[in-house]
Amino acid sequence: MSAKVSRACDACRVRKVRCSGDRPCAQCAHLSLACAFGPAPAERKPGVRGRLLVYPVNPVVTPDELRAAIANMHADYEDAALVHAFGAVTINLTQTSWTLHGDIAAQMDSLVQYSLWAHHKAQLASGGDVHGLQGEMPVTVKHIMTCVFNEISLMAFKRCDRSFAVLREAIAMIQMLNVHQYSDADADTALGLSEIARRQRMYWEAYIHERFMCIMSGFPCIMMPLRTGLPIADGSVPPHVTAGFNRLIQLFRIMDGPLLAHWTAQQEPSHVVPAMTAQWIESKQAQLDHDEAAAAEAARDMAASGRGSLSELQHVDLFITRLWLRTLVWLLALSHGLLRSAPPQNTHEGLSLHFPAHRLSAQLRSLVSRLGSVASIVIHGSGILQKLFEITSTVADVLALPRGTGQTQEDARARVEDFLFLVRFLFGFERTEKHQRDYLGEKLDVLQRLYTAVDFGHLAGASPNA
Repeated sequence: MSAKVSRACDACRVRKVRCSGDRPCAQCAHLSLACAFGPAPAERKPGVRGRLLVYPVNPVVTPDELRAAIANMHADYEDAALVHAFGAVTINLTQTSWTLHGDIAAQMDSLVQYSLWAHHKAQLASGGDVHGLQGEMPVTVKHIMTCVFNEISLMAFKRCDRSFAVLREAIAMIQMLNVHQYSDADADTALGLSEIARRQRMYWEAYIHERFMCIMSGFPCIMMPLRTGLPIADGSVPPHVTAGFNRLIQLFRIMDGPLLAHWTAQQEPSHVVPAMTAQWIESKQAQLDHDEAAAAEAARDMAASGRGSLSELQHVDLFITRLWLRTLVWLLALSHGLLRSAPPQNTHEGLSLHFPAHRLSAQLRSLVSRLGSVASIVIHGSGILQKLFEITSTVADVLALPRGTGQTQEDARARVEDFLFLVRFLFGFERTEKHQRDYLGEKLDVLQRLYTAVDFGHLAGASPNA
């Protein structure tokens, strides 16, 4: 009988899989992941996880403001709503194994429900004076970010309808603040530069969430890019947080009106949209090429200037989101019959039928293999796993096609092995949903019949339900 492993490595602990206890362990060796054993957990202490995890990707409410809200939550509905919403979203971003109907999900549900209740109570009573609907509607950063945090949690429950309604409330309040009308001259007003910058970051965060919501559910977008561009520089925000958030804004600006119109028209054929052309597809892929190059240059500049670097969490978010956007553009080209097995010379490789398998899967495998901790993916919650699934399932569809012109058997084998690596990685997360496992399991069965020389191991034949 094998000896009991006292403690799992960091990667196995995050992915909730059995660890052999070796250095490197069997799981990490199999996936070529960095295998590390962090220090043993100390005595239980109050957590600071929210401060570390949420702020870089939601750079609006500061850690100090959250601590003050926690201290005052029993005396103020607005603070109570914010704290409970923050608690729910922190659970969503840190728990790797909860299910839609488990104990942790029930805890999230309770927190969101109380947050919504306190939020509406705060909307009816401002400043301690109860005026009901005749009083002025309180529109504050706390109210808005309460809605944003709840929107994230509701998306984790696959309630796009409720999530959309809460996000629209946040957007309505942002518009009441007239953030879209700010100019550089407004930095000299009573609000001050730091508050103007914060409200601009809040605007862009809602902008990003609305676009992701549109792709996932088809609900329309109403927010336009701020005419002032990126948020005003704010010295109170750490440089790496500013750099990563600005890069995310630039990435989502590529997801413009025409792209969203073409995407939603697939579900609503009655929508009138401009004709799709190969030139438009090339221009979008070229924009993503430019963003990839600009991100690398910005990283070099940060390091050279001594301003540090993006955290692994930020890098993962940007990298996977960019690959996901490339996949969306490729799928639009596929739906309009613009892809070719061998595109003409001097055209973008994004017009190739085999583009996802040739480029995207190899890039994604390279990213995963370099991760210092797979927690950098889990921390983003269900959204990042959804993007990973969409990229991986698209690669599976491409691999089922006949080999491209000039592609050797060794090339095809390498692409299949990249795909198997990504499937093993996704199956290693308990939060990968059963319908996603089943779908990839069906693809594996098809590909095993096509690529008989490749060892599919335990992946083929059934969909893991772990």
